[in-house]
Amino acid sequence: MRVQLARLATVVAMLATISACSHATRARDDEGGQATTRVHVENQNYLDANVYVIGNGGTRQRLGTVTGNTNQDFVIPEYIIGPANTVRFLIEPIGSNAAPISNSLSIQPGQTVTLTIPPTV
Repeated sequence: MRVQLARLATVVAMLATISACSHATRARDDEGGQATTRVHVENQNYLDANVYVIGNGGTRQRLGTVTGNTNQDFVIPEYIIGPANTVRFLIEPIGSNAAPISNSLSIQPGQTVTLTIPPTV
């Protein structure tokens, strides 16, 4: 049990560290509103995983599924970014009981955040 908790803590720490890397983009929606904010997910695990974003108010929004050993880009809904600008990511590997959550990340509209799912979850 302790080994599993230690492993989960390690995975969450890795997700938080790696997902802090981001860069700004200039893409705007069709109506000229807020710039599109994205998350680039690099799944290094063989399991497919559901990806969720959690806003400051605890609102959890499913972004989609990333297949094992592939990369996928998802758009973070504008209402999640909103004025708060901090989010967390929840990863649910399909076929595993693990569900690591990243630390809070400060994200500005128009940025792209990279989130890496390590080989062992």
